[in-house]
Amino acid sequence: ACIHHRDGSSSRVPMPDGTCKFYEHLPNGDDYSPNHRLEQVSYRAKEFLYATKWLLGEERGGHNYDHPILQQIRPKLDKEKVIASGFSYGSTTCSLAATVEPKRFQCAIFLDGWFHIDYSSKGYVYNFPPEAFGEDWPNRANDANEKSHTIQHKDGLTIPSIFINSAQFAGYKKMYAATTALANNINAHNNKHDRTIPESTLHVIPNTKHQNFCDVGFWLPKALLRRLGKFLALGDVDVLEASDNILDLSLKFLKQF
Repeated sequence: ACIHHRDGSSSRVPMPDGTCKFYEHLPNGDDYSPNHRLEQVSYRAKEFLYATKWLLGEERGGHNYDHPILQQIRPKLDKEKVIASGFSYGSTTCSLAATVEPKRFQCAIFLDGWFHIDYSSKGYVYNFPPEAFGEDWPNRANDANEKSHTIQHKDGLTIPSIFINSAQFAGYKKMYAATTALANNINAHNNKHDRTIPESTLHVIPNTKHQNFCDVGFWLPKALLRRLGKFLALGDVDVLEASDNILDLSLKFLKQF
C-alpha cells in the first residue's frame, strides 16, 4: 500500500476535491519551529496506521473501500505478517507508527532513514522521531535533548528491523550515530525480553547516494543515468546493482520470519 501524505510533505498529492496539494517549504531563520517536523511526522504516522487498518479491513469507508480488487485481496492478507517499510522521511514515519503500535507489525525495513535533526544554529539537535528512541519532544532550545517525564513509549522502537543506508547518509556522523543507536536500542530491548527475536542489523551500500534508494534508476537508460548521476544525486555504483543489493538484504532479513 502506498500512502499519499496530505500534510504538505509530499511533492504533489491529489486531493478528494479534485485539486492537488504541493510541497510546502518549511519556515527558516527566526520563524523556524521544531514542532513543525514533529507534528508533521506524527500526522504522517497516523495516516500510515489508518492506511494499514483500512487495507486489512479494520477501518471501513473511504474512497474505493469496496473495490472488487480489494475485496479479493483482503481475505488473503495475514494480519500477523504486516511489514512496515519506508524510504527517507518514510522511514521516520513508519518507525513512529511501529513505536506507537508495535504489535501491529512483525518487522520493519528502513531505507536510508532520516533519524536525526540538527538545527544547532537555533539550539535544536535531537533524534527523530524522539518517540522511537524512547525520548520526548524537545521543548526549548536549552533543553532540546533532555528526556521528559511525559514519555509515553519509554522503550522506543522494539520490533526487529533492518536499516539499509547509503554511503552518503552514513557519512553524516550525527545521522549515522542516531541510526546505529536506534538499531542497538532495539537489540538491547529484545535481548532482555526475548532472545528468539531476530537481530536488527545495519548495512551500508558502498558508493551510493540517497536517490539510489528510490526508483529513478528505472526511469532512464544507463547511458543517460551515467551522465546525469550527479544531478540526480546518484552514487558511482551501478544503479541496478545497488537495487539488487537492497532487495537481497531485505529478502535475507525477511526469511527469518
